[in-house]
Amino acid sequence: MTQRIRRIQKEISDCQKDQASLIQLTLEDGNIMHLKGRFPGPPATPYEGGVFQVDIILSDNYPFQPPKVKFDTKVYHPNVSSQTGVICLDILKQQWSPVLTISSTLLSVQSLLCTPEPNDPQDAQVASQYLNDHKAFEETARFWTECYAKPETGDFNLNGQLYGSIDSNNNSGSLLSSQTGAKPSVEPVLTAEEIEKRKKVQELVDMGFDANMARTALIKTKWVTEAALETLLDA
Repeated sequence: MTQRIRRIQKEISDCQKDQASLIQLTLEDGNIMHLKGRFPGPPATPYEGGVFQVDIILSDNYPFQPPKVKFDTKVYHPNVSSQTGVICLDILKQQWSPVLTISSTLLSVQSLLCTPEPNDPQDAQVASQYLNDHKAFEETARFWTECYAKPETGDFNLNGQLYGSIDSNNNSGSLLSSQTGAKPSVEPVLTAEEIEKRKKVQELVDMGFDANMARTALIKTKWVTEAALETLLDA
């Protein structure tokens, strides 16, 4: 057994023993060089209540080279690519040090959710919204958390398909996709405003637009359907 493997095993063991951090590490397909990490969204942020998964790949030169870490869970954040999950974080690049561990790296990623760096973005469009329309940014980030980090109670299952939609009697809980069989474990209590918002999202989905893009466009246009449609058509 090499020194590198022994170190990785110890890091995983130490992480499992540290219950306070709430960080979980598991091997992907039994490969100690390919891990999955999970951690909760920080409180008092749009990510609160979510559980976020990251993909971790260790090179043969670890710990002298940083791990490759990206989000598997979709995250709306200036320093995370909304398309690929790639993270812009200094310790994953030039500020890496061999004294850092996988666990401390994930704590830094978790901390990044608390303290975005919009002036050094990975996703320029999200960073622009963060700086210029912070309320819309927080609403969208919170919605993505509900969609992708809490699939059992959010509006979407893991494939991004809408459930908890509105039927003809304004009742929530109908399932648009029968392929996955995913259902919310708890039926959300909807306000009249949220019912109206879901109707508008569904209206654009029925036109063929992606549900998340539809909701984002509606947020940007203050929930004016016609303006959101123009935004989507111009995209």
